[in-house]
Amino acid sequence: MEKDIKIAIVGGGIGGLTTALCLEHFGFKNYQVYEQAEEFKEIGAAISLFPNALNVYKELAIINQLSNKWGEINTAYIKTDAGKTLTKAQPKYDLPLVCIHRADIHSVLLENIPKEKLQSNYKLKELQTKENKSTLHFENGKVIDADIIIGADGINSIVRKDVINDGAPIFRGYNIWRGVTKLNDVPTGYSSETWGEGKRVGIVPIKDNMFGWWVTRNEEEGQTDEPQGTLKKLLENFGEWHQPIPQLFENSSTIIKSKIGDRLPTKGWHKENVVLIGDAAHPTTPNLGQGACMAIEGVYLLAKCMSQFDDYKTAFSKYESLHYKRSSDVVKQSLQNGKLGQLENKVAIKARNTLMKSLPEKLALRMIDKFFNYDVTSIDIN
Repeated sequence: MEKDIKIAIVGGGIGGLTTALCLEHFGFKNYQVYEQAEEFKEIGAAISLFPNALNVYKELAIINQLSNKWGEINTAYIKTDAGKTLTKAQPKYDLPLVCIHRADIHSVLLENIPKEKLQSNYKLKELQTKENKSTLHFENGKVIDADIIIGADGINSIVRKDVINDGAPIFRGYNIWRGVTKLNDVPTGYSSETWGEGKRVGIVPIKDNMFGWWVTRNEEEGQTDEPQGTLKKLLENFGEWHQPIPQLFENSSTIIKSKIGDRLPTKGWHKENVVLIGDAAHPTTPNLGQGACMAIEGVYLLAKCMSQFDDYKTAFSKYESLHYKRSSDVVKQSLQNGKLGQLENKVAIKARNTLMKSLPEKLALRMIDKFFNYDVTSIDIN
């Protein structure tokens, strides 16, 4: 494909910015990133980057910049709410399992993209697709033509509506709260997931005694934290759980709540000269920590296919064929993990916990190897 082709990336999150870096890496310089917010920034929560994603950032030569900001997972536990250990694992791969503040990875990506390529306050209103050319209509009144449109605009993607038009995402019956806090008495590299009755808590290391945390709770879609308020609600639900869980909430400057949803794996990620990536193509629940990782893998594949094939239709088809099964496996496995973690029935919970406690560490690690121990940069796409 011609390297001077005009490309518009819709969405300036981690997926969209990584797309820009991958395009740069493969020689595509004529692109613009359009972000709907007034500035390029990320929310105050942590994100997991596992070896499969770090392989891409290593190839893009930004891994050293990221390593200054991340925390490595040395030991990972699954526990009961009373603190009983069900499983313990010490994963070891060529590259580490890490967690990083979303704002930190976002800043590293931005540092490596020319400022003139970044356009904020561009919320997409409408996309008109024609053969060989598409037109983007933004709410700020701007109208942009492009030879290639890459939809990186998330689970509620407007671009997806034009390409697939399969309605709203599927709410999976529970909500999530996330934050970042300092924990001085927790070992470096500590990570845990704690299971209760229809509730879970996850803790991951970031850097310098900072930890990211998330909690989930089965409840109705759109349910608010009123009348008691978010902090009191979390303390009511998790304040009696094992340490350091009760410490998480009061020391978090920002707590973000969102619903958990995904979509059924669906083929057809491209239409004419428009293609979807990341959550716009294959949104997943966060139960494997692979949402961002799948986006990072996918955009590397897309850019590589664009560099290898003469026309975008062949490139898009090849990208989807190489990435569809793997991303679909992640969506399906993550959904099942969530169902297992959100169980409420006491008999089912007892059976689950007994099974988890009997699971050898080597077997548990082998089950996740296919997701984490994967190098998309080594794939031969011909």
